[in-house]
This record gives sequence, structure tokens and C-alpha cells, in this order.
Amino acid sequence: MAVDILAIAENARKEKLINPNVIDATIGMFYDENKNLVIPYVNEKFYTLKPEDIFPYGSTSGGELFKQNLISWVFYKIEDKIKESFKIDAIATPGGSGALSIIFNTYGKQNESILVSHPRWRYEFFTDAAKMQIASYDLFLDDKFNLKGLEQSLNQLLLKQEKVILVINDPCHNPTGYELNDLEWEGLINLLNTYDKEIILVLDIAYADYNPKGFVEQRNKYINLKQLNSNILPLIVFSASKSFSIYGVRLGGLIGLFQTDKQESFFKEYVYKDALGKWSTAPSVGVSLFNEIMKNKEDYIPNLEKVVKTLKNRGDLFLEKAKEHKLDHYPYSGGFFVLIKSTHPLKDYERLIKENVYVIPMEEGLRVALCSISYSEVSRLVEKVSKTVNKR
Repeated sequence: MAVDILAIAENARKEKLINPNVIDATIGMFYDENKNLVIPYVNEKFYTLKPEDIFPYGSTSGGELFKQNLISWVFYKIEDKIKESFKIDAIATPGGSGALSIIFNTYGKQNESILVSHPRWRYEFFTDAAKMQIASYDLFLDDKFNLKGLEQSLNQLLLKQEKVILVINDPCHNPTGYELNDLEWEGLINLLNTYDKEIILVLDIAYADYNPKGFVEQRNKYINLKQLNSNILPLIVFSASKSFSIYGVRLGGLIGLFQTDKQESFFKEYVYKDALGKWSTAPSVGVSLFNEIMKNKEDYIPNLEKVVKTLKNRGDLFLEKAKEHKLDHYPYSGGFFVLIKSTHPLKDYERLIKENVYVIPMEEGLRVALCSISYSEVSRLVEKVSKTVNKR
């Protein structure tokens, strides 16, 4: 079920303008407790930009300064350790979505399948555009990462394909909020190293900066990538739109980690060509704003941590109230979303609209955007959703 999330969110926004009691838990944008969308620090930096930072064309890559800033932001204190094992290149994209589009078009093969989890975000829109298919494995087995299911699906695909694109959306998985623990990450790396064929390991880290583990500890997991064999190519999908609450600016990035010259040269030629054929350059305003923030990134991190704390408070309250109301949901560790289990998500979604509650119906249940509702709305949402879902 691939619904139009933006259309549902727009309907919810309009209804809330008419009726302030509407709970709008649809869209993946962070609102603070006063319903402010923009992080003040980012807003201040935006207004320091000059016309020449905004209006001219930029380079396709985003420029050397952008690429270095992107790599330094994503890897932070472990950057040098990553560079011990990999050559690195990067490119600016219009949101994390742009990075995904490039990957499927450049590394994929028409009529073949990528492998993603079930449940998942709406990758179908990107695979459809690339004329590819989706194969999936159940993300959970007994509320833990289903490594066995992943292995079975990989085995099946590699019998038919010479290469597989595997997407891992971690941490703060969309739509469940799950995060692989250290042992699960170790198991994933060990599994991938058992294969001889090429595997493109796509790490979709769109929500990684909202991991309640913290800014530094979240990045330590990338050290695991150093253990990968050279036939496993890590590609990292980053969303500045999410990390800096600049959603409409549309800025992301794609980072490639290469162990061979062939991998590096392919990226430099074909990834760049695909970007040129799609959008030529990412928006200069986003690139310039990102570079401006990176001049003093240590000043931004405390602002980000405040957002993470707010999200954690909402998440903790949701878990408490869900338990109290016996509302069944998928394992949640942190981040923007939680997924409530429902056997009739479309019908429950329609019934909830009558209760002035807007969520996103998915094949596996109802996605609730904790990022977009206030702490005071959490209890009311859980109560209304539980009455609807548990009534069946």
C-alpha cells in the first residue's frame, strides 16, 4: 500500500486550520511544543545568506566544501577511521529522495529487484521510476531484527541476479522507529561477508540524527562498515532536509565508500551523469545554508539535542500510554514515527478522521508521526486510536 502521504498531510493541515482540536500526526516534519517548524539556529543562519549564495547555479557535486562538510558531519569523530579503509566521494542531491533515485537508476538493472524490509517507507515510487521491482523480508521475528528472513530473501534474489541492492533504513526506521542493536549489526555484516556476488548496501540514515542514543554514539556503528569485504559497496543516503528541519529546501547527499578503483570510478562517472540528467545541481540555497551551519557545527549540535530530547519525551509517553490502553505496535526505539498494528488500516484511518485524528494508513498498520504532535496531544491520540483499533 503506497499512499500519497503528502496529500493526506495537506488535508489534515487544512482541517486543523478549521478545527484546532484536530490531531495531525501525518507528516515527517518536527514541530516543537509551540507548533513552530523551524529550528531558530537554522533560521538565523538562513538570514545571513547573500543573494550570491542563493541564486547562482552550483556544481553538480555541490562543490568540494560541501562534500567535505557532508562527510565530516555524517562520520564526525570517526571520519579518520573510515578513511583508513575506504576512498570516499559524495554528491549533493535534492533531499535523501534524490540520493535514492540516483542509486536505483545507476546501480540497478531494469526488471530486477531491490531488497527492503516489510514494513518500509514508500520506496516503490523510486523503483517504479527506475523500472525495478521490490522484494522484501519481514523486518521482525519475535520483535527482533529478522536476520534469518533477510538471509533467505538474499539467497533467493542472488540465484536470479548477479547483484542486489539492499536497503537498510536504520536507525529510527520509517515507519516503526526501530533500531538494530550492536549484535544485530554484527550479524548483518557477517551475513553480507558470506556472499561472493556484488551487494550494494544502501544505508538510509534520513533520521539518524534523531537517535536518542546521542549524536556521537549513533555514528560509532559506522565503524562496522570497515569489516565488509570489497564486493559489498556501502552507499549512504543522507537527508539535510531532516537533520536541519529544512524540508522544503530539499537538500540531501549520497556518500560512496569504495574499496576498489572500479567502484570509485563508476561513482564519479555514472552517478554524476545521472544527477546531470535529472536536476543538474542541487538547490544552491540548501548547499550554502548547510555550509554556513558547518562553519560552527559544534554550536548546532546542542540545538539538535534539544529536538531529540523532545522527541524522546513524546516517544516515552506514547509507549507508556500504549501499554496502558493495550495498543499493539511494532518495536519502537526512537525517532519521528511509530507504527500501530491494525488489520484494517484504511478503515481505521477513515474512522479516525471522524474523531479528528489524522494518521497515515499503511499495509501493516497506522503510522503516527510523533514529530508533528505535541506532548499534550500524545495521550489523547493513543486513547482515540486504541478505541478505534481495539474495537475490532
